[in-house]
Amino acid sequence: MKVFVKLLTVVLALAMLIGVSVGCDVKQDVPEPTEETKPTEAPKEEPTPEPTAEPKGFELHFIDIGTGDGMLLICDGEAMIIDSGNVGRGETMVNFTKGKGVEKLKYLVVTHGHADHVGGMPEIIEAFPFETMLMDDAPCDEVPYKNLVKIIEERGIVPVDPEPGQVYQLGGGSFEILTPLKFDPSNLNNNSIGIKFTYGSNTFLLLGDSTSTVESQLLKKEGVDLKADVFKANHHASTTGNIKKFLQAVAPTYICVQVGTENKLGYPSAATIKRLKENCTELYRNDVNGTVSFYSDGTTIRAETEKVPDAEG
Repeated sequence: MKVFVKLLTVVLALAMLIGVSVGCDVKQDVPEPTEETKPTEAPKEEPTPEPTAEPKGFELHFIDIGTGDGMLLICDGEAMIIDSGNVGRGETMVNFTKGKGVEKLKYLVVTHGHADHVGGMPEIIEAFPFETMLMDDAPCDEVPYKNLVKIIEERGIVPVDPEPGQVYQLGGGSFEILTPLKFDPSNLNNNSIGIKFTYGSNTFLLLGDSTSTVESQLLKKEGVDLKADVFKANHHASTTGNIKKFLQAVAPTYICVQVGTENKLGYPSAATIKRLKENCTELYRNDVNGTVSFYSDGTTIRAETEKVPDAEG
């Protein structure tokens, strides 16, 4: 019996030493988790940002369609046509535009009703779908204009007659309507829709066949900024406009004259050409240079010509 008691005493002593008590659960200390042992959460997937359209730049083409206006503007992939030349010139406009990869137009602009601006419109309307037609509503008695009006009515097209100050977007650029400031019943040229296109820091001034009357109105109108890098000479550089004070306000680097070799009206005026040269750095003409194109990245402008690099005469 004494031996048993001694053995029991020894067992109890050993149990106390190793933290075990008879008739009780064993309690073990669990170490606190450290930064290394903490479970890591699965990373959350961030939403993929929507791709943004890369700017493609701006192009302005003064298409060689003889004496008449015909322009193609392309800005970041969107396109517009301003005027179409005389009857028989529509195919040239269409072919050039398709050659630039254009399949549809955002805007089709008819500055005024004279034949050398609307004659090729039927072919353009047939070739390209377009969103908006901007058209001066001053009436014209010339046959090409009447034919155009008939086509518009038959197709259910509702042209917009824009007001000065209105701004329209084309790609990453925009253009503001500058003219006509007032209706002129005596001279259809003075009812021309005129715009100033802005792409980045580059500007382009296109005023149709506006004469010195409109130029003087613009000079007097408060808040109108006429300064532009590229200017299309008004009314094919005839004697009716491009006055010195107006050209000084525009202060263009480049001027383009839309004029052909076949005209019988004396365009361009030698005196006007001299004045244009004195008020720009580079002068181009369709009758000398063929189609004249300007390319802009929003900061710099590059000029290209179909025939020769510089206008002469």
